[in-house]
Amino acid sequence: MKKITKSELLPYKEYIQVHEKFLQRVIQEKKVRRVSLNERMSGLFETRLSVWFQIQEMIRAEEIEREEYLEEMLEVYNDLLPLDHELSMTLFIEVPNQQELRAFNKTIIGIENSVELRFGEHVITSYEPGEEETEDENYTQSVHYVRLPFTPEQRKAFSNYEGDIVLAIAHKNYQSTTVVSKELAESLKKEIGL
Repeated sequence: MKKITKSELLPYKEYIQVHEKFLQRVIQEKKVRRVSLNERMSGLFETRLSVWFQIQEMIRAEEIEREEYLEEMLEVYNDLLPLDHELSMTLFIEVPNQQELRAFNKTIIGIENSVELRFGEHVITSYEPGEEETEDENYTQSVHYVRLPFTPEQRKAFSNYEGDIVLAIAHKNYQSTTVVSKELAESLKKEIGL
């Protein structure tokens, strides 16, 4: 997926005038691209629009106008965009009680490498770029930016697959499966297609 450039960003004062219009577009897109994985986790398959919107919202919230901050944000947020042979998903651990969340997160260390996209005979397993440098061995974060990498053969098979597509959590301490909606499946096929 093509990286977002500085020329695509709207200046703070211009963006606040059109914020509502883009908010509605992003809400509609996220309705399709968000999936409940189980009672404790959800995922959002990122798109250029969703990442662009996150950058613009940071610009709006912090009233950013300095060029060096814009460059830093582009560098950070562009990492959320997948490579051409991948899907990118933000994985959210959602346990409202903070004490329960901390206890749960201690049991699911390595969850970023335990998301599976299953279709037919294929299983695509997630990874988190750069996570090996920062992962705490006794605790995991509540938000992970995972990638699901496809081989060329898997991309072709995925594009042509007509059955149910399953997103699974296959961690040794926590497992679940959910069938993605037809609308999300079509969106992902279009994105990863050759």
